[in-house]
Amino acid sequence: MLVVALIAFACQPSDDENGEPTRSEAGMDATPSPSVPSEDPSADESPEPTAGASEGAEESASPSPGDGASEGAGGGEGGAGEVAAPERAEDLCRPEDVVVTFELEGDQEVYGSGSAPGFRITVVNTAEQTCTVDVGGAALEVRIHSGDDRIYSTADCLKDGGAEERQLSRGVPHEFTVDWERNRSFADCRETTSSAQAGWYRANLHGDYAGDQPQLAFQLRS
Repeated sequence: MLVVALIAFACQPSDDENGEPTRSEAGMDATPSPSVPSEDPSADESPEPTAGASEGAEESASPSPGDGASEGAGGGEGGAGEVAAPERAEDLCRPEDVVVTFELEGDQEVYGSGSAPGFRITVVNTAEQTCTVDVGGAALEVRIHSGDDRIYSTADCLKDGGAEERQLSRGVPHEFTVDWERNRSFADCRETTSSAQAGWYRANLHGDYAGDQPQLAFQLRS
């Protein structure tokens, strides 16, 4: 009988085997270890783009320097620089080989009644090859404004395009003066004429060979 009782006691299940967790097991279930995220990672990460995604958005919003749109925006300035290198005197000079200066004749800024402003333009070819530059009123246009009012332009109503080609040797300046008779000009060639009033004016030089020239301010007096 004693042997049977011992065998029966040995076969009785313990508290652990009955499925009731220990304190340590209950604690682990309630508080995950630091190596386990407290929530589903996908819920936190999905609303925020990764670093690669945000960089891609910035690149698409701001085109790179090689994009066609950015190149097209600067195309108007680059067109003049596409002239081929001259091989003969009759060939056009490249704009990058031509130096132009634009100044008031005699450095005079105030013109009394009966005196007219003059603008001195000097053109120099810096290339080895003799080449041709158009120095006419359309290619090197003097434009005069008073405020927002366009008063005069050497490009208005020129016959046959107004071309005046000059062959320039290296380092030999071609200098000429554009005189303004204090009159208005019009692009539509109307017959109406009028004289400029007393006041301050500004002159600018435009054209493929003009480069970045200073604005010349001067005053007319009656």
